[in-house]
Amino acid sequence: MKKFFKFLVLTILLGLFIAACTGTSFQPVDKEYVLTTDLREGRLVFLGVSDEINGIENPTLSAAPGSTITVTLINGGEGQHDITFPEVNVSTDVVKEKGEEASVTFAVSTVHGEMEYFDSVANHAELGMRGILMVSTSDVMPAAVSSTSNGDPAVLAAFQKGACGSCHAIDGIPNAVGVVAPNLSNLSMAAEEHLKSDTYTGTATTTEEYIRESILDPNLFIAPTCPTGACAPNVMPAALADTLTEDELNSIVTYLNGLPAGAYGESTAVAAPQAPTTGADVVRDPADLPAPLEPREPTTVVINLEAVEVEGQLADGTTYTYWTFNGAVPGPFFRVRLGDTIEVHMKNNTSSTMNHSVDFHAVTGPGGGAVMTQTQPGKESVFTAKALNVGLFVYHCATPMVADHISNGMYGLILVEPEGGLPPVDREFYVMQGELYTSGAFGEQGHQMSDTTKLLNEDPEYFVFNGAVGALTTQKPLKANVGETIRIFFGVGGPNFTSSFHVIGEIFDRVFDQASLTGAPLTDVQTTLVPPGGATMVEFKLEVPGSFILVDHALSRLQRGLAGFLIVEGPAAPEIFLGTPSAGSGH
Repeated sequence: MKKFFKFLVLTILLGLFIAACTGTSFQPVDKEYVLTTDLREGRLVFLGVSDEINGIENPTLSAAPGSTITVTLINGGEGQHDITFPEVNVSTDVVKEKGEEASVTFAVSTVHGEMEYFDSVANHAELGMRGILMVSTSDVMPAAVSSTSNGDPAVLAAFQKGACGSCHAIDGIPNAVGVVAPNLSNLSMAAEEHLKSDTYTGTATTTEEYIRESILDPNLFIAPTCPTGACAPNVMPAALADTLTEDELNSIVTYLNGLPAGAYGESTAVAAPQAPTTGADVVRDPADLPAPLEPREPTTVVINLEAVEVEGQLADGTTYTYWTFNGAVPGPFFRVRLGDTIEVHMKNNTSSTMNHSVDFHAVTGPGGGAVMTQTQPGKESVFTAKALNVGLFVYHCATPMVADHISNGMYGLILVEPEGGLPPVDREFYVMQGELYTSGAFGEQGHQMSDTTKLLNEDPEYFVFNGAVGALTTQKPLKANVGETIRIFFGVGGPNFTSSFHVIGEIFDRVFDQASLTGAPLTDVQTTLVPPGGATMVEFKLEVPGSFILVDHALSRLQRGLAGFLIVEGPAAPEIFLGTPSAGSGH
């Protein structure tokens, strides 16, 4: 124990010794940051546009304790905004028009740690506009240190961020690798406890003598090896006292003896940063669907479904307890033809906590099969039904409370093709829209459970395509080529909201309204309504390259995660579309 505390003191002194040799200046330096607002993948964010934060979403700002910082906000569009720093009760003026800017200048807290900033207008903070100001610096120490040490630069140098020879983290101050250590009693308390213990064999009778004894012990001048390589060689000069005057040594002893509780890390080990909350991939790839059926006579088609409850990835840093068919949202896409008999095997995984079932809107019979498939965990149910109607139909779990099972992810589509099949296209995609009613607000990280009150009030936190935020943007976008004709099978699991399905920058050549495939399609349609528990089939030819955004044109839902990308590659067609892209469009 004695060696540990001596080692702790001497490691700090090692840092101050080397910093003193470098002649580092420790005067505060004012900083200025410029941010704008942007829409990224359905989220509102602050975007850095100056110096080291350029291009970074919701950048982490940094400033020295007690210094002055100026933050400027430029409105990039998408509504009115401000930047608020609640801990110091300051904010910019609200910028209302695109291009308008406002600044705020304030003195940063003298306490090391984190200060939150966010957009206080409307619910923009919940939609993603928030970040952190780190109060910490490589050049400046807290005022408490300065007052205790009487401004001695050698004492101040011991605590510079990333100082050579110092791999310890002072409370609230990142060390050489940016890790903040947990709290421990101050050195004086630790020294006092050690002085009274049976393990102490030295001659000190006071904490100041104990600290001085530690400093002057040549056998303990061993520095740890820093992960960044910033530390000095492992073995240091035998007597640091030889490089210090008596006044400097006394100043250091007085300073170390007077540090407040929590000033030292609990150990010399560098703690690993906490990993963000992660879960299983539950996103159904929009290209994951069976090929069109070859001409054939009616037959029996076996459909295998398994209810699987899984902690899945809802958004960055956020997980959710999904209830799924076959481990993904939506469930598998099934393809049969008119006159086929479907033989449904409904299993419920042994790990499930709930009974589950399935209701096929394509089935003629009580409950669409739900009355025959109320299946307990570890059990299996079977029923058969004849496909009597052509169309694109939703299926979903129908175990009470039905809305709860659907909102948790238990929905999918089944296509009943006409006898001759559908007209051929180059590519087909499978997309479904749903809502999630989470216990935490939109964007809140960590694991989220479902909230029944929000569900009953029809007040979702998330709107999603294929199960998760970013499912069809950053994760599994739709991809095609110029000149191809594509078909999108689109359905709404819901359970509550109608979708105004739209692809920005495209016009549907054909829309099979309400998924009626036997009548004439609507042509040249911009946006089509799809109710919960309903579906549609749209077809269009791709004329120009680019990124086309799938949305529900109830566009506020874009801010709650509802967006997808159709990425089209191929030669430009300037005779159809020509211009110079401008920033801020979100496309």
